[in-house]
Amino acid sequence: MNPLEVHYKNSFAAIKIGNYLAEHMKNNFALVCIGTDKCIIDSLGPLTGTLLMKENFCGDIYGTLEKPVHAININDYIKTLKKKNYDSIIAIDACLSNKKNQGIIEVREGSITPGKGIGKLLPEIGDVSIIGVVDSSDKEFHDLVQDTRLSLIYEMAEVICEGILLAADMNNRFSSAINEQASLSST
Repeated sequence: MNPLEVHYKNSFAAIKIGNYLAEHMKNNFALVCIGTDKCIIDSLGPLTGTLLMKENFCGDIYGTLEKPVHAININDYIKTLKKKNYDSIIAIDACLSNKKNQGIIEVREGSITPGKGIGKLLPEIGDVSIIGVVDSSDKEFHDLVQDTRLSLIYEMAEVICEGILLAADMNNRFSSAINEQASLSST
């Protein structure tokens, strides 16, 4: 499947994200929301995880504002994920790019390499990636911390959350329709 790139302000962004993710959220899957609440530019993942928890999302979520998945504990989470033997792991993280890409949400098959944008060497994670471009990689780290607005991160997290909820809803409706058809066929 081709990668999806959509700006978070696009009125169809959540629908596009939901359509892309629906096939990856059919069976035993987990969402890994990477980042930390200690730094606004890195809070997209845990903020998305928290929003999903508030919506009573029924899937397994790792990484919230209260219990983030970050550089210090990611190896422990990877061990846990391997033990649970998920069919699909969807990783969510913030990233840096050029200024014109700020606000783009990219959804693609393949893993994320967390920390890459700031020179950290962390293990890859995920079968599907949701990456939100939160700022420009042209800036110094200190300027990134000072310039990135929480409103941007929050609005992007809301769109990603809505897309995930739509994908789950699509799968629930599909399963219900199949079950209904099966019960009609047996009578």
